[in-house]
Formats: sequence, structure tokens, C-alpha cells
Amino acid sequence: MDAPDFDGDMKDWPRIAKLQSDLLAAALSTRQTRVASYMLTKCQGLSRFPWLGYTAARHHDYTHADGKAPGSDGVEGQRILRDICKWHVEEFAYLVAKLKSIPEGDGTVFDNTCLVYTHEHAEAGPHKNSGMALLLAGRAGRLATGMHTKLNGTIGDLYLTLADEVMHAQVGKFPTASRKLTQVLA
Repeated sequence: MDAPDFDGDMKDWPRIAKLQSDLLAAALSTRQTRVASYMLTKCQGLSRFPWLGYTAARHHDYTHADGKAPGSDGVEGQRILRDICKWHVEEFAYLVAKLKSIPEGDGTVFDNTCLVYTHEHAEAGPHKNSGMALLLAGRAGRLATGMHTKLNGTIGDLYLTLADEVMHAQVGKFPTASRKLTQVLA
């Protein structure tokens, strides 16, 4: 059996990503589920991005300045990594727009949703996972909207806050959580 052609296998990924977002929106709107985890690609994976014009190296290679990716240790590598991250954020925006377009009760599915978008690492090169940038979207529960802030805490603190204070799941504790991040609450 031949090795998989990752460039060829990935050529339909933008269409597949939109279909997955559409399926997730349908599942949420029909209450087939109210909780989901959704990952488009994995930066430690073998993904290449032919639809962006990047086939010379894998996503993971661009996160390290070790010379495995063309220009990975300079401006070109950072531009490529930025373009890959931009594509992921655009797909998140597609999902947000889809949820905003589906009526539910007096509002939309988005009004009853809490979405968390994050990258696997704050700094991918050293696999650092503290200081992560993330986006919160939706209007569920007490989720604060329309702000940009810098918080100190762990991802566990965030998940505990969202579970208990926004989604009313009352989980009470979460691995790596020591407190709630009240700054994300309205």
C-alpha cells in the first residue's frame, strides 16, 4: 500500500471543515447535543495546507525554528504560520455566523451557546501552554461579551468558570482549576 498523499487527502479540507461546522450547528439546533468538542487540525499533526499554497512542510514543522520547513526560522515561516492560524479563525467565524443564522426561541442558537476557540499552545515551538490566547463567543448564561482582556489563571480555571457559571453544569472542580475567572462573567 502506498503512503497517504497528505497534500491530495487535504485538498477538500476547507469544504469538509464547513460541512463539519454545518453538522455541528444542525446537532446543536435540533438538540441532538448541547456539548461538543471540535478540532479542525492539530498543530502537532501531519497537516499540510494545499488550499493555502503550503505543501512543502507540515503544520508542526512551521511551529519550530529547526529548519524543517522553508523559512521556518524567519519572517516567511512566521507568515505561513500566521496564514494557517488565520484560516482556523476564519472557520471559527463561519461556525459563529452559522449559529447566529439559526432561530431558537426569542433569539438564535448563538444566543444560547458558549464557544471556546483556542490554539494548542501559547508558543508552539517550546510547546508552552501557559499564556494562551483564546476567543470566547456566544451569549449563554452570564458570559460577558464585547471585550478584550488579559487574565491570569489556568485553562482549567476557565473551563470550571464556563461549566459552572455560564452553562450551569455545576461540576464544582476541574483538573488544574483552583479558582473561577469572574472577569469572563457579565
